[in-house]
Amino acid sequence: MEALGPAQLVFCALVVMAAFAVRGTTGFGGNAIAVPLLTLVLPIQNVVAAITVLTIVSSLGHWLGSWRQIVWAEILRAAPFTLIGVVAGLFLFQTLDARILTKAFGVFVILYAIYAIATSGRMLPPPRRWLWPLAVVLCTLGGLVGTLFGGAAGPLYAIYLSALRLEKNSFRVTITTILMTQAAMRVTGYFKIGFYDTATLLMVAAALPLMLIGARLGGLMAGRINQLLFNRIVGAVLMCSGVVLLFK
Repeated sequence: MEALGPAQLVFCALVVMAAFAVRGTTGFGGNAIAVPLLTLVLPIQNVVAAITVLTIVSSLGHWLGSWRQIVWAEILRAAPFTLIGVVAGLFLFQTLDARILTKAFGVFVILYAIYAIATSGRMLPPPRRWLWPLAVVLCTLGGLVGTLFGGAAGPLYAIYLSALRLEKNSFRVTITTILMTQAAMRVTGYFKIGFYDTATLLMVAAALPLMLIGARLGGLMAGRINQLLFNRIVGAVLMCSGVVLLFK
């Protein structure tokens, strides 16, 4: 991995703080911002492995403060299907060439950006009778997508959990716990296939204080922003980064 210049280092620092501020506000979505933007200047495998560790650390504070509001039945329902997706994702993550993976990620980010803009502020919760089929499809996809691309799994779990119509804080801490569980599975897999080299560990150490600052800012901003405008801005930024990744 090549050394970064001062401008690139500042860019990475701002991305990490912004991404985890988003995660601190909503309970998910931070990785969908961090990974595509950081991949513009860093190898995708290093970025995904590092951000996954930061996801676990950032989740602990919210989890410890609100664990009594977790809907544990949904964690148990999601876990086996998530594991299936993680195992499939690890196989592809290890075997695909980095350039192919980056371009595939660019296509995925563009599609996700279109979805984020199209559904901003008006995603309708699915009927409860679809709960089990949704668990099978969305949790498996969440494990696969999260492992391959390090982000954008949160909205898949959000669609599933929205069928339960949970109270806001219960929703946030439950989806945080699901994503933390998924991240722990992924870290184990990434470690076994050798993606935690010296460069990745240095990335984690450098990003840790920035992540903590971002998470704190996100907690302060929760409930104080125009969610519709915010979602559209995020979608536009991701659209641009996805196009750049296609030509990287």
